[in-house]
Amino acid sequence: MKKCKIKSVRPLGKQMTYNVTMKSDQHNYAIYDEKTGNSVISLNSHSAAYAFLAYQTAYLKYYYPIEFMCNLLSSEVNDEDKMRMYLHAVERMKIICMPPDINKSGLSFSIEKGQHKKTGQIMDVLRSPMTMLKGVGSKAVQSIVENQPYASLEDFVNKIDARVVNVRVFTTLVNCGCMDSWSKSREVLIKEYPEIKKKLTKDRAKKQKQIEKVNKVGGGSLFGNEFDYYGKNLEL
Repeated sequence: MKKCKIKSVRPLGKQMTYNVTMKSDQHNYAIYDEKTGNSVISLNSHSAAYAFLAYQTAYLKYYYPIEFMCNLLSSEVNDEDKMRMYLHAVERMKIICMPPDINKSGLSFSIEKGQHKKTGQIMDVLRSPMTMLKGVGSKAVQSIVENQPYASLEDFVNKIDARVVNVRVFTTLVNCGCMDSWSKSREVLIKEYPEIKKKLTKDRAKKQKQIEKVNKVGGGSLFGNEFDYYGKNLEL
Protein backbone atom coordinates (compact mmCIF):
# COMPACT_ATOMS: atom_id res chain seq x y z
CA MET A 1 0.00 0.00 0.00
CA LYS A 2 1.21 3.46 -0.78
CA LYS A 3 -0.23 6.94 -0.43
CA CYS A 4 -1.13 8.93 -3.53
CA LYS A 5 -2.18 12.56 -3.64
CA ILE A 6 -5.64 13.21 -5.10
CA LYS A 7 -5.30 15.14 -8.37
CA SER A 8 -8.94 15.30 -9.43
CA VAL A 9 -12.43 14.46 -8.21
CA ARG A 10 -15.35 13.17 -10.29
CA PRO A 11 -18.81 11.95 -9.22
CA LEU A 12 -19.29 8.17 -9.22
CA GLY A 13 -22.76 7.96 -7.74
CA LYS A 14 -23.35 5.74 -4.73
CA GLN A 15 -20.26 3.79 -3.72
CA MET A 16 -19.17 1.63 -0.80
CA THR A 17 -17.20 3.66 1.75
CA TYR A 18 -14.68 2.53 4.36
CA ASN A 19 -13.93 4.00 7.77
CA VAL A 20 -10.12 3.87 7.64
CA THR A 21 -8.10 5.31 10.54
CA MET A 22 -5.04 7.19 9.24
CA LYS A 23 -1.87 7.67 11.28
CA SER A 24 -1.53 11.24 10.08
CA ASP A 25 -3.28 14.58 10.29
CA GLN A 26 -3.67 14.56 6.50
CA HIS A 27 -7.01 13.56 4.96
CA ASN A 28 -6.56 14.50 1.29
CA TYR A 29 -5.10 11.27 -0.06
CA ALA A 30 -6.27 7.85 -1.21
CA ILE A 31 -5.05 4.33 -0.48
CA TYR A 32 -3.94 2.52 -3.63
CA ASP A 33 -4.11 -1.28 -3.77
CA GLU A 34 -1.44 -2.57 -6.19
CA LYS A 35 -3.05 -6.02 -6.42
CA THR A 36 -6.47 -4.90 -7.58
CA GLY A 37 -5.51 -1.49 -9.02
CA ASN A 38 -8.30 0.15 -7.00
CA SER A 39 -8.10 3.29 -4.88
CA VAL A 40 -9.99 3.65 -1.62
CA ILE A 41 -10.66 7.15 -0.33
CA SER A 42 -10.02 7.66 3.39
CA LEU A 43 -13.31 8.65 5.04
CA ASN A 44 -12.95 9.17 8.75
CA SER A 45 -16.24 9.97 10.47
CA HIS A 46 -15.61 13.69 10.77
CA SER A 47 -15.00 14.03 7.03
CA ALA A 48 -18.75 14.13 6.39
CA ALA A 49 -19.10 16.99 8.85
CA TYR A 50 -16.26 18.84 7.12
CA ALA A 51 -17.93 18.40 3.75
CA PHE A 52 -21.32 19.55 5.03
CA LEU A 53 -19.80 22.60 6.71
CA ALA A 54 -17.83 23.43 3.56
CA TYR A 55 -21.04 23.25 1.52
CA GLN A 56 -22.87 25.54 3.94
CA THR A 57 -20.12 28.15 4.05
CA ALA A 58 -19.68 28.07 0.27
CA TYR A 59 -23.43 28.61 -0.16
CA LEU A 60 -23.48 31.54 2.26
CA LYS A 61 -20.38 33.15 0.76
CA TYR A 62 -21.85 32.97 -2.75
CA TYR A 63 -25.42 34.10 -2.03
CA TYR A 64 -24.78 36.36 0.99
CA PRO A 65 -21.22 37.61 0.42
CA ILE A 66 -21.22 40.78 2.55
CA GLU A 67 -23.06 39.13 5.46
CA PHE A 68 -20.68 36.17 5.32
CA MET A 69 -17.54 38.31 5.28
CA CYS A 70 -18.92 40.57 8.01
CA ASN A 71 -19.28 37.65 10.40
CA LEU A 72 -16.01 36.06 9.31
CA LEU A 73 -14.06 39.26 9.95
CA SER A 74 -15.80 39.80 13.30
CA SER A 75 -14.83 36.30 14.44
CA GLU A 76 -11.12 37.01 13.83
CA VAL A 77 -10.93 40.70 14.76
CA ASN A 78 -8.03 40.07 17.17
CA ASP A 79 -5.92 37.99 14.74
CA GLU A 80 -3.88 40.37 12.58
CA ASP A 81 -2.70 37.73 10.10
CA LYS A 82 -6.19 36.36 9.43
CA MET A 83 -7.64 39.86 9.32
CA ARG A 84 -5.14 40.85 6.65
CA MET A 85 -5.99 37.76 4.60
CA TYR A 86 -9.77 38.24 4.92
CA LEU A 87 -9.59 41.95 4.09
CA HIS A 88 -7.72 41.04 0.89
CA ALA A 89 -10.57 38.63 0.12
CA VAL A 90 -13.10 41.42 0.72
CA GLU A 91 -11.21 43.60 -1.74
CA ARG A 92 -11.18 40.83 -4.35
CA MET A 93 -14.92 40.40 -3.88
CA LYS A 94 -15.32 44.14 -4.56
CA ILE A 95 -16.95 44.75 -1.18
CA ILE A 96 -16.34 48.24 0.16
CA CYS A 97 -14.93 48.29 3.69
CA MET A 98 -15.15 51.64 5.47
CA PRO A 99 -12.63 52.67 8.17
CA PRO A 100 -13.55 52.94 11.87
CA ASP A 101 -15.77 55.91 12.78
CA ILE A 102 -16.48 57.37 16.22
CA ASN A 103 -20.24 57.47 15.59
CA LYS A 104 -20.78 54.43 13.35
CA SER A 105 -18.35 51.74 14.54
CA GLY A 106 -18.96 49.21 17.29
CA LEU A 107 -17.27 46.18 18.83
CA SER A 108 -17.49 44.13 15.62
CA PHE A 109 -17.87 44.61 11.88
CA SER A 110 -21.27 45.84 10.75
CA ILE A 111 -23.18 46.47 7.52
CA GLU A 112 -24.52 49.89 6.62
CA LYS A 113 -25.67 51.83 3.60
CA GLY A 114 -22.95 53.72 1.76
CA GLN A 115 -22.40 55.55 -1.51
CA HIS A 116 -20.00 54.41 -4.21
CA LYS A 117 -17.44 57.17 -4.84
CA LYS A 118 -17.37 56.75 -8.63
CA THR A 119 -20.94 55.77 -9.52
CA GLY A 120 -22.80 57.41 -6.64
CA GLN A 121 -24.78 54.20 -6.19
CA ILE A 122 -26.24 53.50 -2.74
CA MET A 123 -25.09 50.07 -1.63
CA ASP A 124 -24.32 47.89 1.39
CA VAL A 125 -20.82 48.42 2.77
CA LEU A 126 -18.84 47.05 5.70
CA ARG A 127 -17.96 49.29 8.63
CA SER A 128 -14.78 48.41 10.52
CA PRO A 129 -14.91 48.26 14.33
CA MET A 130 -12.76 50.36 16.65
CA THR A 131 -11.61 47.15 18.35
CA MET A 132 -9.42 46.35 15.35
CA LEU A 133 -7.22 49.35 16.17
CA LYS A 134 -4.07 48.41 18.02
CA GLY A 135 -4.07 49.91 21.50
CA VAL A 136 -7.85 50.35 21.71
CA GLY A 137 -9.34 47.74 24.03
CA SER A 138 -12.88 46.38 24.10
CA LYS A 139 -13.70 48.17 27.38
CA ALA A 140 -12.84 51.53 25.85
CA VAL A 141 -14.89 50.79 22.74
CA GLN A 142 -17.80 49.60 24.87
CA SER A 143 -17.77 52.89 26.77
CA ILE A 144 -17.69 54.84 23.50
CA VAL A 145 -20.49 52.83 21.87
CA GLU A 146 -22.78 53.18 24.90
CA ASN A 147 -22.70 56.98 24.57
CA GLN A 148 -22.90 57.39 20.78
CA PRO A 149 -23.42 59.67 18.91
CA TYR A 150 -20.97 62.52 19.48
CA ALA A 151 -21.58 65.90 17.85
CA SER A 152 -18.17 67.36 18.68
CA LEU A 153 -15.00 66.93 20.72
CA GLU A 154 -16.64 68.72 23.65
CA ASP A 155 -19.59 66.33 23.49
CA PHE A 156 -17.25 63.34 23.35
CA VAL A 157 -15.16 64.43 26.37
CA ASN A 158 -18.32 65.19 28.32
CA LYS A 159 -19.86 61.74 27.70
CA ILE A 160 -17.04 59.20 27.87
CA ASP A 161 -15.43 57.65 30.92
CA ALA A 162 -11.94 59.17 31.02
CA ARG A 163 -10.69 56.31 33.20
CA VAL A 164 -11.29 53.86 30.34
CA VAL A 165 -10.86 56.11 27.31
CA ASN A 166 -7.55 57.66 28.34
CA VAL A 167 -5.26 60.03 26.43
CA ARG A 168 -3.44 57.17 24.70
CA VAL A 169 -6.69 55.64 23.42
CA PHE A 170 -7.99 59.05 22.33
CA THR A 171 -4.79 59.80 20.40
CA THR A 172 -4.98 56.44 18.63
CA LEU A 173 -8.60 57.06 17.63
CA VAL A 174 -7.75 60.50 16.25
CA ASN A 175 -4.66 59.37 14.33
CA CYS A 176 -6.62 56.48 12.76
CA GLY A 177 -9.21 58.90 11.40
CA CYS A 178 -12.11 57.91 13.65
CA MET A 179 -13.00 61.57 14.25
CA ASP A 180 -12.40 62.92 10.74
CA SER A 181 -16.16 63.54 10.38
CA TRP A 182 -15.86 66.46 12.81
CA SER A 183 -14.93 69.86 11.42
CA LYS A 184 -11.51 69.99 13.11
CA SER A 185 -8.18 68.58 11.92
CA ARG A 186 -6.42 65.75 13.76
CA GLU A 187 -3.71 68.09 15.01
CA VAL A 188 -6.28 70.51 16.46
CA LEU A 189 -8.23 67.70 18.14
CA ILE A 190 -5.13 66.37 19.90
CA LYS A 191 -4.13 69.89 20.95
CA GLU A 192 -7.57 70.88 22.28
CA TYR A 193 -8.33 67.60 24.07
CA PRO A 194 -6.46 68.33 27.35
CA GLU A 195 -7.78 71.92 27.41
CA ILE A 196 -11.42 70.84 27.00
CA LYS A 197 -10.98 68.02 29.49
CA LYS A 198 -9.54 70.43 32.06
CA LYS A 199 -12.39 72.93 31.52
CA LEU A 200 -15.11 70.27 31.85
CA THR A 201 -13.50 68.89 35.01
CA LYS A 202 -13.42 72.39 36.47
CA ASP A 203 -17.08 73.01 35.54
CA ARG A 204 -18.16 69.74 37.13
CA ALA A 205 -16.31 70.55 40.33
CA LYS A 206 -17.90 74.01 40.41
CA LYS A 207 -21.33 72.52 39.87
CA GLN A 208 -20.86 69.96 42.63
CA LYS A 209 -19.60 72.65 45.02
CA GLN A 210 -22.61 74.87 44.32
CA ILE A 211 -25.03 71.97 44.86
CA GLU A 212 -23.38 71.12 48.18
CA LYS A 213 -23.59 74.76 49.23
CA VAL A 214 -27.30 75.00 48.39
CA ASN A 215 -28.02 71.76 50.23
CA LYS A 216 -26.11 72.96 53.27
CA VAL A 217 -27.88 76.33 53.45
CA GLY A 218 -31.34 75.40 52.27
CA GLY A 219 -31.56 71.85 53.53
CA GLY A 220 -31.88 70.24 50.14
CA SER A 221 -34.10 70.61 47.10
CA LEU A 222 -37.89 70.86 47.28
CA PHE A 223 -37.99 68.73 44.15
CA GLY A 224 -36.08 65.78 45.59
CA ASN A 225 -32.45 64.79 45.72
CA GLU A 226 -32.36 63.63 42.10
CA PHE A 227 -33.51 66.99 40.68
CA ASP A 228 -30.65 68.88 39.03
CA TYR A 229 -31.38 72.55 39.67
CA TYR A 230 -27.92 73.83 38.77
CA GLY A 231 -28.02 76.40 35.98
CA LYS A 232 -31.81 76.17 35.58
CA ASN A 233 -34.24 79.08 35.58
CA LEU A 234 -37.27 78.10 37.64
CA GLU A 235 -40.55 79.90 37.10
CA LEU A 236 -42.69 79.92 40.24
